[in-house]
Amino acid sequence: MLRSVALLAFALLGSPLLTPAEDAPVELKLHWEPGQTYVQESDTVTTNFLTALGKTTDQKMQVRQTTSITVSKPSPDQTEAKVVITSLLGEMSFEGKSYFFDSKNPGTSSPQLQQLFGGSAGRGFTLVYDEKGIFVDAKDIGSMVTGGVEPDLTSIATARQLATLYRRSLEMGLPKIPVLPKDKWISDEIVPFPQTGTVQVKLNSRFDGIVNREGHREAQISFDGIMKSQPDKDSIGRDLTTERPVTFGENSKVNGQVFFDLDRKTISLAIFAANIQLKVEGKPMPMQQQVTTRLVSMKPTAP
Repeated sequence: MLRSVALLAFALLGSPLLTPAEDAPVELKLHWEPGQTYVQESDTVTTNFLTALGKTTDQKMQVRQTTSITVSKPSPDQTEAKVVITSLLGEMSFEGKSYFFDSKNPGTSSPQLQQLFGGSAGRGFTLVYDEKGIFVDAKDIGSMVTGGVEPDLTSIATARQLATLYRRSLEMGLPKIPVLPKDKWISDEIVPFPQTGTVQVKLNSRFDGIVNREGHREAQISFDGIMKSQPDKDSIGRDLTTERPVTFGENSKVNGQVFFDLDRKTISLAIFAANIQLKVEGKPMPMQQQVTTRLVSMKPTAP
């Protein structure tokens, strides 16, 4: 699921900022440890302001997704992170009614959300990294592809986009080089979204300092920025005239905080908030989304 999100009270997040043990730059690069299984839990709250499109009420969706990432090292120069959605809980409120979904009890779920989420649990892909921890490719996307013996080409492209979006969301706000507390940096990337196409995500980030959170020394990063749809491009970089039914408007904004565990070299908590100005078939429709992702556990992979 789209990992986007909101601010929590600072008092709940960590103790006061601490001075780093050494006055040296800190590398805040995501690392997958072979032989370990990471479990993440993400809560996403999305409000679609459908009244802007003439509907009588707005729509609110709450989703809790549990994701398992199992890390292995099939060769000395390669690390693989197998990402699997293990469970989904969803609730949608619209026109005075509530609809529910539970991947563990799909038969009791509402038909509306069964159509939207049904079959999502158990699906996934594998992220491949080289010996330096640099992303190489996504593979094993078959569980996300439709069409059976003759796979649907559109769903193949969508599956790759979702794998890319997931990986980029994990790295959002992190610096490319080692940084010191109070350092600032700008990231400007083009990210593919399945429905809206390519989107520019430009962030202004800051390393606030090191905190002690839940017994771990963690780097606290804050950021804010913009999201804006960009023209699709062909294989040699020329703009295409692709018409998308849904696009990001000029004033779409995002902000958030990331807590990076310095010992485990992974993100323990990520909090994002987005105010998105969507255009649906040319008509403006504001959308708000909050995403909070927590590292539930990191343990040796069961035999």
